[in-house]
Amino acid sequence: MKIENFIALRYLKARRNQAFIGTITLISVLGIIIGVMSLIIALSLMTGFHNKMEENLLSANSHLTIHGLSGPMTEKDANSLKKTLETIPEFTAASPEILTQGLIRGGMSQEPSPVVVKGMELTGEKKVSGILKNLKRDKLNPGEVLIGKDLARQHGITIGDKITIMFFKPTQTPLGIMPKMRTFTVAGIFYSGIYEYDKTWVFTPLKTLAAILNMKGKVDFLAVRTRSMDTIDRFKHILNTKLPPQFFVIDLRETNKRLFSAIKVEKMVVSLIIGLIMLVAAMNITSSLVLMVMEKHRDIGIMMAMGMNGKRIMRVFQMQGLVVGLTGATIGTVLGVGISVILNAFRVLKLPPDVYDFLSYIPFEVRPLDVALVFIITVALSYLATLYPSRRAAALDPVEAIRYE
Repeated sequence: MKIENFIALRYLKARRNQAFIGTITLISVLGIIIGVMSLIIALSLMTGFHNKMEENLLSANSHLTIHGLSGPMTEKDANSLKKTLETIPEFTAASPEILTQGLIRGGMSQEPSPVVVKGMELTGEKKVSGILKNLKRDKLNPGEVLIGKDLARQHGITIGDKITIMFFKPTQTPLGIMPKMRTFTVAGIFYSGIYEYDKTWVFTPLKTLAAILNMKGKVDFLAVRTRSMDTIDRFKHILNTKLPPQFFVIDLRETNKRLFSAIKVEKMVVSLIIGLIMLVAAMNITSSLVLMVMEKHRDIGIMMAMGMNGKRIMRVFQMQGLVVGLTGATIGTVLGVGISVILNAFRVLKLPPDVYDFLSYIPFEVRPLDVALVFIITVALSYLATLYPSRRAAALDPVEAIRYE
């Protein structure tokens, strides 16, 4: 063992008259342990929550949608696009759809509720999204609708009931411009597990909605599903090279950009706050080493008088800081990863089903890259915290250091 390392480790074992320095060193180690552990747990939580939410959204919806630059596309265009999609290996299914908004009234409650009405072909919709995956029927007749479980509960609607939907798109009548209103029969009630869909979405046959909105032979977009979530980016890139210029593609991540951006911002804020805890712990290393230099200035003077140069003196105190940082970072990493794995395995943190009905517990996902970055940054901060006190030690005049002892 090098003499610098031996001295550094010896200095870390505080004697009785150095109890205060030892206490500060212990606080530094504990601060780093708590900071690293908390940061790894927080990052695992945010990563797990983000990925689970993305997984649920992507499984419930089509992965991409193709739109016309000038508005709705013709059914002929949609069929032509399907042929183009079939040339891409990752392609799974596509479904032409119409989307509009309106107000629903019916059941025991006569209070209108805002809804999103989607016109689609039921077999095609089941292939491109998972919203209707639990629905057993495969056919929807003209004039029939499917509504979500929460919407049905709110209005007291059951299968077979009549409901009225007022569409926001108006129509010209002899009495002037009037909103379009149609009566439908509830043919089924779906449950997707995502509150927004179960509370506000209504499905009806594509041709039924097209006739109501005067869009016969036209669709708003073509919903597309790829082989898996991991292939979306590659699929989109290939598709953009094959699409005619009058069409463009939107993926689900772009549609929910605000949601995912909010989660990323939260992750950054949490990391910053916990990072400040680690910074304070690093400053404690500086404080303890400065006190150590003041306490050991006679020893430093003697070592320099015996021929130990400034660089070797610096290494003594740098090694002390690194030992503190490595110890805290190692223990904190083990605790952080271990706690995250346990919390995820036993699903300890449950979520209220009435608020997060698509997520029953908080998932934790440990990313090796996050763990490595936290560890490296912590050790780097610990090293930087040693620079000032180690240089101060190396700058001591050995004669002055020994004279007054």
